Amino acid sequence: MPQEVRPVVEYTDREGRRVIVRRARRDDIPEITEIEELAFPKSPYPTYVFLYNLSNNPDGFLVAEVSGRVVGYIIFETRPWLNEGHIVSIAVHPDHRRRGIGTILMKEAERRIAERGYDVVRLEVRESNFGARRFYERLGYEVERREPGYYSDGETAVIMVKRLRK
Repeated sequence: MPQEVRPVVEYTDREGRRVIVRRARRDDIPEITEIEELAFPKSPYPTYVFLYNLSNNPDGFLVAEVSGRVVGYIIFETRPWLNEGHIVSIAVHPDHRRRGIGTILMKEAERRIAERGYDVVRLEVRESNFGARRFYERLGYEVERREPGYYSDGETAVIMVKRLRK
């Protein structure tokens, strides 16, 4: 039986700051949208994607908060028909990168996916996004395959996978 979801989890970033990870709320949307537009200027998700996830996937939509401000978010889901977890999107405000916020969000999503009984997590990343690909590799993700033409601009996606339990 899955464990009860902890509503708020506290971490410490690389600079010793307190990071709160919690479910996203409707009043977070302006900050989340700003982070999205800064992180993905070529193809940001429109606001309705975040509103959809708030309504239909609230346990899989987390934010990282530092000093009362949302500085990053992650959206993940479980796919029972594939017996896996899936990272839909993750972004950290540029002013808060390289401080461990992305790692905190990924680890918390992976923990929650594992608590639900899944051993595998998949994600897609643009082939040209070398920084993100290195980040995922450092977290233990491996390239599974490439998907040509995956993105709306025709770019190839790199599908990466991580086994949570050996």
